[in-house]
Amino acid sequence: MADVIQLLPDSVANQIAAGEVVQRPASVVKELMENSIDAGATKVQVILKNAGKGFIQIIDDGKGMSPRDSRMAFERHATSKISCAQDLFNIRTMGFRGEALASIASVAEVELRTRREEDELGTYLFVADSELKNQESISCPRGTNMLVKNLFYTIPARRKFLKSDNTELRNITTEFLRVALATPEVAFTLTNNGNEIYNLPASGLRQRIVNAFGKAINSKLLSVNCETGIVTINGFICVPQHARKTYGEQYFFVNDRFMKHNFFHKALTEAYAGLISADMLPSYFLYFTVDPSIIDVNIHPTKTEIKFQDESAIFQIILASVKEALGKFNVIPTIDFDTADKVDFVLPDTPIVPKVPKVSYNPNYNPFNYSTSISKEDSDFEQKARTSGSSGGGSQREYEHHRKEQVPANWDALFAGLEDKQEEIQTEIPEMAEKQEEHEGVISFVQMKGRYIVTPVHSGLMFIDQKRAHERILFERYKETLSHQAAGGQKSLFPETLELSAEDFMLVKDILDDLMLLGFELGEFGKNCYAIYSTPPDLSTSRGKEVLMSLIEHYKNTEGSIRDKMRERIALSLAKAAALDYNTPLDRQEMSDLFDNLFSCRHPNYTADGKTIIHILKNEDVTQWFK
Repeated sequence: MADVIQLLPDSVANQIAAGEVVQRPASVVKELMENSIDAGATKVQVILKNAGKGFIQIIDDGKGMSPRDSRMAFERHATSKISCAQDLFNIRTMGFRGEALASIASVAEVELRTRREEDELGTYLFVADSELKNQESISCPRGTNMLVKNLFYTIPARRKFLKSDNTELRNITTEFLRVALATPEVAFTLTNNGNEIYNLPASGLRQRIVNAFGKAINSKLLSVNCETGIVTINGFICVPQHARKTYGEQYFFVNDRFMKHNFFHKALTEAYAGLISADMLPSYFLYFTVDPSIIDVNIHPTKTEIKFQDESAIFQIILASVKEALGKFNVIPTIDFDTADKVDFVLPDTPIVPKVPKVSYNPNYNPFNYSTSISKEDSDFEQKARTSGSSGGGSQREYEHHRKEQVPANWDALFAGLEDKQEEIQTEIPEMAEKQEEHEGVISFVQMKGRYIVTPVHSGLMFIDQKRAHERILFERYKETLSHQAAGGQKSLFPETLELSAEDFMLVKDILDDLMLLGFELGEFGKNCYAIYSTPPDLSTSRGKEVLMSLIEHYKNTEGSIRDKMRERIALSLAKAAALDYNTPLDRQEMSDLFDNLFSCRHPNYTADGKTIIHILKNEDVTQWFK
């Protein structure tokens, strides 16, 4: 019988490895930038065409490579970072596995130009499908110039499932910032289709964060400094007011390497407990310096998962250091025990003669008998009616109306003829309108705890979540607007400016046309900044900036790709941002309007993302309580 086990060719093995190492253009940018850092570069340029789908070019001024090293760099498991297994426990470089260039060359065409300081001529290589196609000596500056073209041309299925240019560009900027924040002493630039997105000069850590995320973040940074025998922690956290509902400004670095660590993130959220709500995420930029022998970075090819020898101890150190930083900058309110309970008295110039308060009461009051609970002799309304003389008919009517509102005489009629079977919510609306007309003056809507609108219906009590109801109303309104015609926005007399990170600026640029249909009018106002000239008619002009920031945060973490789906995402994001908040007091007319508008929607029972808006407390459930 013939042998069935055979050794895979290097090209096939490299393509298998590329499935984990090279997932999208952002992966190529990450690996090549890390190589530039390991080569001692002080300046790194990232040049893209069509968000990396056209080409990716990384230019640095690092050490460069000899002709032999430039060939060996594309061999699998060839690396200059380690030489034996023991070196894995003392890794301080960004890369060490020797898989990146081999994997990239197996799924793309790669051109390499490199020269060392001591060499007169540099080396040019052209590698495609894991094969060296050409090598020659050329004249080039010191450092390395890597050009990656036709990414995934050997794997058409992978290329087919790449996202839009804007989506891929946002992923690239995410990886770009992770490397740039890890090494603030290195200058970085990022350009796409000739447009400069980032230009980060060499600077200190605080200035690097400001250059990357905008000037607005500077006043919100709180420094963290903690040195122990296990770990040294430096960096910045943001004030609680800067917390957001989505991820984006959460960065951990260990020995200048970006990492993801859910356990340490939990320590941050515990430190902010009581300062921000449970659904908000604090922003932080924390740098850990530890002995390389107590961590393991060889968990995954992307090298973002890192294991620590004593995670529990570091958890407590993070918790304590962040709380100290919050307290040091008076973010946590302090209590002055010497003056907390003191009351300041202001003495008047002339003495005030105190008046004995007069207490009036009804001796005939019986809480179980309504006819005696309000005495005509002692009632304020009745006294007012008497003293008004013959023209006091209005006061008498006011008194009768007051009694009617306090305890409606026909209140029991609302619950007469209750049936055991609950009817559909839509069938309740005509009945409600009928009863309201029949029983004029009855309190039909009650606001409960600033969150729910309660109204009686045939089968019991209907509870409506007021924020979700408003969200559903706005969602359908915005969706209709995007589908048919533009909404006229309300102009602002003094336009607000909205300064964003480069990533958020590109996102808004991507959906700018749809925002204009909704009533927003934005204009570019400097680098990564917009001026808000008008807002949708449903919004106050003063809330335009706040709503746009909320829209961006929600939109970034909502899945969707096709145009129609994207418009739904925009409508949903804006509806969530513009919906009235909980604890907003509503009068009876506002509650009635909200009720009517909700049931004019196509789907009043649920929000666009599937959350319950309406719940009916059935009469039989109430009856069951008293059995």
